Amino acid sequence: MYKYTIGTDPPQALFNAGLLCYHTVMGKSAADALTGALDRLPRVRLGCYPTPLHRLSGLEAALGYGGIFIKRDDLSGLGPGGNKLRSLEFLLGEAVEQKADRIIVSGPGQSNLCTLTAAACARLSLPCTLIHNCAESEPCTGNLLLNRIMGAESIFLGDISAGERRSFEEKLRGELTERGLKPYVIRNGGTSGMGALGYAETIAELCGQCSAQGFDIGTIFVAGGNGGMAAGIIYGNAALGRPFRICVISVEDERETLKEHIVQTIAGAELITELPFPGDFEDRCDIVDDYRGEGWSVNTPECEAAVRSFPGREGIFIEHVYSGKVVAGMEDYIRRRKTEGGVCYLHSGGFGSLFGQFAIPPSRNLQGR
Repeated sequence: MYKYTIGTDPPQALFNAGLLCYHTVMGKSAADALTGALDRLPRVRLGCYPTPLHRLSGLEAALGYGGIFIKRDDLSGLGPGGNKLRSLEFLLGEAVEQKADRIIVSGPGQSNLCTLTAAACARLSLPCTLIHNCAESEPCTGNLLLNRIMGAESIFLGDISAGERRSFEEKLRGELTERGLKPYVIRNGGTSGMGALGYAETIAELCGQCSAQGFDIGTIFVAGGNGGMAAGIIYGNAALGRPFRICVISVEDERETLKEHIVQTIAGAELITELPFPGDFEDRCDIVDDYRGEGWSVNTPECEAAVRSFPGREGIFIEHVYSGKVVAGMEDYIRRRKTEGGVCYLHSGGFGSLFGQFAIPPSRNLQGR
């Protein structure tokens, strides 16, 4: 299958460094199967991997718990960074293979996916249209400012529902097709079987890092919005023998709704790779809705506290929609001693959106601790 790369192709082994590292830790059969399945897919190389893995010593001291780690997918290497970049490698790879000449993606004004897609399209010299269900405002802040700096075409539809935004997205796709163009639409926040595969190999990457750095991690905490990242992590973890327990913290939906989204997305990934999900879905996988509050983008007191205290302890920023709720959930698990052994927070990014999330700045007297 056609592969698109930028500049001179590096050795193929570098593309699969995480999986090759895994071979030395857990054996070859499962890793080889996953490597082969992913290697057959179209892909563009966008990120700088592996992303860093290190201890959170400040949080360990604050919580009196040894063995708290962070996987820095906020440092994925393009634009403001973040988890969507792994998915975009496969989604835009498919777009390039289909000879798309316009990428369409939609989301709220501070959408991390929209900004990362704009950055990726800039790298690939692909025209990109961002569709937002909000009004254009001045001055623009956060991700909207980044989008403007990159020169991305942005369409503002005003205060309409996500469903209405998606209808406009499809209408635009049809109009461009009638004009003889070949638009590629990134739907549902990038959550699809193809998009999830960007995270299927992350488990191997993390296993290789743990082995190389001598870290003992038992549980990974990840965000669950549409469920794309969580689906890829759960699928990859199962495919490689379940080396970790995966704790998915919902930031939006009730548990059963999020579980349904994840299961459907995994089913899509299975069809693409032809590798069935092995064993029981519930084995070493927890989906938790205790920290979502009133849903997506609706803050909670615990999330607010985490967003303010985490940078004061670690010098690392998190935000209110995704990462803050995951850190709040992980901290609560640790305080209540619901974890055993090392825990790892997978930082999904969102730094750009943070600048648009404070209508009133925090008090100067707040020390963030």
